[in-house]
Amino acid sequence: MKKLLIFFATVMATTGCSLLPRDHDPVMFDRLVVLDIEVDSVDCETPNWNIAERNSEILAKSAAWRSDPQAENLNGLYKHVARMQQGGSVTFCELGKKTAAGRISAAKTALENR
Repeated sequence: MKKLLIFFATVMATTGCSLLPRDHDPVMFDRLVVLDIEVDSVDCETPNWNIAERNSEILAKSAAWRSDPQAENLNGLYKHVARMQQGGSVTFCELGKKTAAGRISAAKTALENR
């Protein structure tokens, strides 16, 4: 039993306690809600992703700095929104909104269960 405790303590020390979930960050969750609203409100006839791009960048950087498990997903969301800012057809914009919504939904599920 003592060896098991020593092993577990060693694993926890060497992994930086990464086996435990990250604490809930209400500011990050709030920013995700705002980003969801911004993506929903993008009009694909005259798309403007500027505000969504800024908020997705903030979310991605926050997650990276916290070593959050959602860091990769939120960085991908930021890159996606930045690509959408470059423009395209209405169909491209609508597909882009669906892709962004999927990434936002994944982050929402991960963050709300903390």
